[in-house]
Amino acid sequence: MDNKKKRKFILKTSYFLEASLSLVILVAVTLGIFDTLRIIFTTYIVNFNQPIDYEQINGIFAQILLLVIGVEIAVMLTLRKQTALLEVLLYGIARKMLLVPKGSGISEVFIGVIAIAGLFVIRKYLLDNKHYEEEVKEDPHPDHLI
Repeated sequence: MDNKKKRKFILKTSYFLEASLSLVILVAVTLGIFDTLRIIFTTYIVNFNQPIDYEQINGIFAQILLLVIGVEIAVMLTLRKQTALLEVLLYGIARKMLLVPKGSGISEVFIGVIAIAGLFVIRKYLLDNKHYEEEVKEDPHPDHLI
C-alpha cells in the first residue's frame, strides 16, 4: 500500500471509531435518562411526604447536566464543527457554576463567569465568522447524518 492509501484507510478507520464512540455515548445517555427518571419518581412521587433537600435537587441537576454534556460530546464527535467544542466547554462550565456547593465562596462563580465570557470572546473574534454563520444557517439535522 502506498502512502495515500494508508492515510485514507487510517482516516476512514478513525471516522468509524468516532461514530462508534458517539453511539456508545448516546446509549449511555439513554440509560442515564431512565436512571434520572427513576430518581425523580422515587424522590417526588414515592416519598412525596418527605421534604426535598438541597442536596437531592443538586444531585438531580448534576445528573441531567451531565447527560446534556454527553449528548453535546456525541454531536461534537459526529459533526466536527468549530463551535461544537466551545458548546461542550460552555455546558461544562455552566454545570460547574450551577452545582457550586453552599459553603463555597463567590470566587468559583466569578471564575466561571470569566471563563464563559472568554468562550464568547473566542467565538466572536477568533473563529472564522463566515464559517460560523454558515454553521448556524445549516440545518441542525442534516439528512446525510440520519
